[in-house]
Amino acid sequence: MKFLQDYRIIDLGQVIAGTIGGLILADFGADVIKVESPSGDIGRNPNIAGVGDVSGIFLTFNRGKKGLVIDLKNEEGKKVFLDLVAVSDAVIANFRPGTLDRLGIGFKEMKKHNSEIIFVDSSGYGEEGPWRDKPAFDVVEQAMSGHMAITGEPGGPPLRNGSPTADISTALYTAIACMAGLLGKQKGKGAKHFEVPMFDVQLSMLGYISTMYLNNGDIPEPPGSAHEYMVPYQAFPTATIHIVLSPREERFYKKMCEVMNIPEYATDPRFLTNDLRVKNKNELLPKLKEILLQKPGEEWCKLFEAAGVPAAPVNTLDRALDNEQVEQRGLIKTFKYPGSGDVRVVGNPIMDMGSEKSSTCEPAPMHGEHTIEILRETLGYQKEKIDSLLENNVVQTEKK
Repeated sequence: MKFLQDYRIIDLGQVIAGTIGGLILADFGADVIKVESPSGDIGRNPNIAGVGDVSGIFLTFNRGKKGLVIDLKNEEGKKVFLDLVAVSDAVIANFRPGTLDRLGIGFKEMKKHNSEIIFVDSSGYGEEGPWRDKPAFDVVEQAMSGHMAITGEPGGPPLRNGSPTADISTALYTAIACMAGLLGKQKGKGAKHFEVPMFDVQLSMLGYISTMYLNNGDIPEPPGSAHEYMVPYQAFPTATIHIVLSPREERFYKKMCEVMNIPEYATDPRFLTNDLRVKNKNELLPKLKEILLQKPGEEWCKLFEAAGVPAAPVNTLDRALDNEQVEQRGLIKTFKYPGSGDVRVVGNPIMDMGSEKSSTCEPAPMHGEHTIEILRETLGYQKEKIDSLLENNVVQTEKK
């Protein structure tokens, strides 16, 4: 998908929250230049989720980007960066507030070199507020925003989501902000500085749950896999695996009762509507659990599917990734990476229905892989200048 192929994005992001925004833009064809320090993105550390010589974190969230190494603490390095800003459309970063300003390359300085630059700045809590300088990581933001307090089993300890949802959702908003800036640029809106604080995003991700507190004072307890407003709507154990049932509409509930051979529960006055089922769930749910334990979950899923009842197995990761649906849609992509071999990743979930699917994608960059190419072809630097920058360690290229 090359819808953004005429745009150049400078990606200063690190690890997860700072890198997925650039990944999304690269997937849509933007020329995304990942700028790293001489020591590299800490997301490269192979001791965390290692795939060969590099972390799976780096390989996953930086594919399709070009790699440029600049020492932004060096005065010459700052000039190189600002020269790049002058020929780019947007900059995305996830440093602590004020970091780029202290380096002398913040938004005000960027605007002097590019009057239409879009800057998307993601930090823990943003520039304003008493929490401005607090450190922020995924689990910290899941805790601070109230997400962990509503995750887990009733009466149990708070739990972190199994994937880094605070990082990922913040990065998604970063990509949205960047594309909004690029659209505004087309309309002559000029340079823009967008903030996407992780904490703010997490409050937004609470959705209607925050609305219920703000208007009714409701503070929910952790529901496990269940739903506070719908019954049944949760995971159940069976003779083999856990499955989920979600018969939200009355027609689905009646079909469920038929499949489970309890038609009387479809007409029982206690369970006639969802509101009544919520009120009387302590009488309904034990019966459902008792029946579901009598057969394998795989068999139940086939029966429910045949009857049109919303149900599914609680898949382990291998079952979620290795199946005919994933294969048919071509969701798994492959690229080669030195020291890691053939790397398989889940590709962009947004598909261009007018183009052919490919089983490959562009790899994540080596550390400084495209430094000379960018200096020469994008910035137009002569060989003498490039050699000087390399000799003085202002920039670095891939180590062979």
